[in-house]
Amino acid sequence: MSDSDGNDSFSSALDSLPINICFPLGKGEMKSIEKQLDRIVFIQQADTTYFGTSVLVVATANETYIYDIKALGSIFPELAKILEADQPRKVVHYSHRIADHLLHRQRISLGGIFDTFVALCLKRHERFPFSLSEAISFVFRLSMDKILCDEVTGACESRRNFTARPLTRSQIRYMAKMVHLQHIMHHRLNYSENFCAEVHRVSLEFSHSFFGFRSCDVAIYMAPASRFGFQLIDSFYNKTDGEIEESTKRKSSPGVAWNNMSWN
Repeated sequence: MSDSDGNDSFSSALDSLPINICFPLGKGEMKSIEKQLDRIVFIQQADTTYFGTSVLVVATANETYIYDIKALGSIFPELAKILEADQPRKVVHYSHRIADHLLHRQRISLGGIFDTFVALCLKRHERFPFSLSEAISFVFRLSMDKILCDEVTGACESRRNFTARPLTRSQIRYMAKMVHLQHIMHHRLNYSENFCAEVHRVSLEFSHSFFGFRSCDVAIYMAPASRFGFQLIDSFYNKTDGEIEESTKRKSSPGVAWNNMSWN
């Protein structure tokens, strides 16, 4: 996480959206997440040079890893190779910001992207700004009170709160909860192989939104309420399901088992 990919750059849009793709979580799913939150692996080191990246959070099906990059100094090579590989698939939100940050701060070209923001746009045939917490609240019909923590009081709260050290237990549990819910949201939205292939293709385009821009221009396009990059979804988000299937059946491989991780 970093200042550059903060939720404060986007305005809330929940009030203007119809509820038509909601998947309430079952009690068993919530209990499972609570159990996983008790098994967080927090990785840090206290004697290295500080870098711009603050925290990298990874959730697999059974484990949560929170990398304190500010303390570690950089993303180590073995993890960098995973981030750049096409598999396992990396489930992220607002990939254009995350990809730009990793490229310029860590020299990592993020690959194998499934952007949950892109998935929502394609699923709903609309383009509205959606922070990750807003998307989770909308899809699962969870109140923001059940998602946020003491340090994050609203959907547009700045991620600058996560640059101070030490991170509190509340912050650590909040980040772990977000990626686990994002992992579940990915499965709920990903209703077919064809749709998954389309999201993957559009996510790749969307993640390159800032490529080739000077840093001063990127700063302008990351201003509050900016929708820069959303135009790359225009040619895709208003397709019907039939058109998506037709456009992807020649590109997707039947029977592919997606090996997913969630990243925040």
